[in-house]
Amino acid sequence: MDYWVKQQDNVMENRIYDLKKKNDELEKFKFVLEYKVKELKKQLEPRENEVKEMKEQVHEMEAELEQFRKKCTQLDLTISELKLKLKAATKERQKERQRVQDVQAVLHRFKTDLHNCVGFIQEPKKLKESIREIYDRYVQQSDVVEIVGVDADVQREYSRQREHMERNVDSLKKKLAKDIKVHEAKNIKLMKENVFLIKEVNDLRTELRLMRAQIHEYETQRGFSKNKSTTRIKSPSSDSSRLNFEGEAERIIQLQRLEIQRLRQEVLQGQDEGQDQSFVLPSLPSNIKLPALTT
Repeated sequence: MDYWVKQQDNVMENRIYDLKKKNDELEKFKFVLEYKVKELKKQLEPRENEVKEMKEQVHEMEAELEQFRKKCTQLDLTISELKLKLKAATKERQKERQRVQDVQAVLHRFKTDLHNCVGFIQEPKKLKESIREIYDRYVQQSDVVEIVGVDADVQREYSRQREHMERNVDSLKKKLAKDIKVHEAKNIKLMKENVFLIKEVNDLRTELRLMRAQIHEYETQRGFSKNKSTTRIKSPSSDSSRLNFEGEAERIIQLQRLEIQRLRQEVLQGQDEGQDQSFVLPSLPSNIKLPALTT
């Protein structure tokens, strides 16, 4: 009995050892499998990302495909419309071509009838009847009404354009009259200033001539003096005073000439401006007379 128990114990121990050994192997195998699972997961994550990206690309491509389908449908509709338009244009061109042929045929018949009508040039009655027949044959009442309607439209447009041009001409005339008055007043003012300056110049020249005569008379009286030395001493002073007076007078005359030249330039400039504005400056009144320059 003891032997059997020991034998059972040995069997159990062996079995327990075997189980522990198998358990260790399973643990090792579990560790290996877990490692492999981790590695597979690591390898699987990029694949999942790639799959996700591929799915997104597939969605985008499906959206683009849908857009292309819509565009194709729209293009098909456009092509159908263009085909219809082309067909209608072809029919219209055929009609126009037929119309041109009809007009050419009518024109040919009209030329033939007109040529036959010319044969009656020496017979007024037959010529009149032939022309009336041609008129009745080729001229229709609708054409006459249409021509009258077109002439009425042209007449209305002509009247409208004429009224517009008349209004423009009236406004330009008013503006021209206003500008003429302004330039006339300016020219009269400049001419009055010129007359005043010329009078001043004449007065200064008269005074200068009188002063020269007085100086000459004074020098003549002083020239017959008996005391030559005194005359010699005093003559330079008289000459210097005479020269100073003449220089002052010449300076005044030169300033007056410059002023006159400036006023003349202003008058010429005003005339140029008047010509640029496409009208002629008015002539000065006849009652304004310029005095003559005295020497």
